[in-house]
Amino acid sequence: MPVHNTDIAEIFNRVAEMLEMEDANPFRVRAYRNAARTVGGLSRSVRDMLEANEALTDLPGIGKDLAEKIKEIVETGSLAQLEELEKETPAELHEVLKLPGLGHKKVKALYKSLKIDGLDALEKAAKEQKVRELSGFGKKTEENILKEIKRRGATGKRFRLDVAEQVCEPLVEYLKESKGVKDIAVAGSLRRRKETVGDLDILATCKKGSTIMDRFVGYEDVDSVISKGGTKSSVVLISGLQVDLRVVPRVSYGAALHYFTGSKAHNIAIRKIVQKKNLKLNEYGVYRGKKRIAGETEASVFKQADLPYIEPELREDRGEIEAAREDKLPNLITRENIRGDLHAHTKATDGKSSLKEMAEAAKALGYEYLAVSDHSQSLAVAKGLDVKRLGNKGTLFLCCLANQHWNNVSLFQALGHFL
Repeated sequence: MPVHNTDIAEIFNRVAEMLEMEDANPFRVRAYRNAARTVGGLSRSVRDMLEANEALTDLPGIGKDLAEKIKEIVETGSLAQLEELEKETPAELHEVLKLPGLGHKKVKALYKSLKIDGLDALEKAAKEQKVRELSGFGKKTEENILKEIKRRGATGKRFRLDVAEQVCEPLVEYLKESKGVKDIAVAGSLRRRKETVGDLDILATCKKGSTIMDRFVGYEDVDSVISKGGTKSSVVLISGLQVDLRVVPRVSYGAALHYFTGSKAHNIAIRKIVQKKNLKLNEYGVYRGKKRIAGETEASVFKQADLPYIEPELREDRGEIEAAREDKLPNLITRENIRGDLHAHTKATDGKSSLKEMAEAAKALGYEYLAVSDHSQSLAVAKGLDVKRLGNKGTLFLCCLANQHWNNVSLFQALGHFL
């Protein structure tokens, strides 16, 4: 079973949650959370690093013990430590912990007092008004629990954009190696760069006799095949993410890409504009009667609506069409536009790198400024800086009064070291 960085991060986060439920040392809990953040934020696959015999201990916050655990997860797909912890505490509580307002202390109280071992049991207890009877909960909390469970059931499972990308990118690279593939692209909410993704839509154009569908359903990360056909197949990956692959004619590629990228509201709005010109628009192209007059590119579709090309990120029907008509479409922010960062932590508290390393990285990125906002002494669990540590290296840290909880006395004491 293939293991992605996000899988490792998820396991480490679950270990941290289980340890919290057992009132373990907070520094030990933080070590797992930091490791999860480190691995989850890597641009490279940990699996590839291990295959290249690279030392995982070179990664920030990853010691010998955690490196061995990462290796175990990559090789087996699981972690014995987590399995042992879940013998004492049900694994299903992981989903309960995701509910807003329910930290590990409240979840532990639910488990100990009401034998809540998952969302179904929690919903039942809340409907029976048993939750409100527990100390620290009340009627309001109980109502919020039911609302959140209902909301989750209505929206279905969604994946963070970065998680979906880590799953999608290797799959697309794998499909590119199929015989006869010409074009391939990801559409849907991932292409629009939405914060969360419900499923993946992949479009391709291929030569006759392409092996792409066989290769798609045979991908190592596929858990189950929903359907397989000549032009469309659907699978569910081990992560639970559903992926649909469609093969379209080259003359329809742009129209299909437009159709499967835009939000429903955006697509309806564009279609109405085209209809007013006595044309028809669908995923196969723009038609005048039975004749296709556009569709090979997305730009050709927008042209038939008398519009310039609209970037995927803007296709939500939130004013982008009106802006396009007036030639006032905004320019998307790119990495080149970012001039600096106003919130950064060094390894002096809970960051991953030294101040010098971060300054050098900022310079390499072409930044004009970098504001370091390390935690103050009020947050000991994050190695918050006291006045002495703040002044030790003669470095002035820019501390945000609202977010970092510096009081006036300690702030001026710290500044006194530099005046």
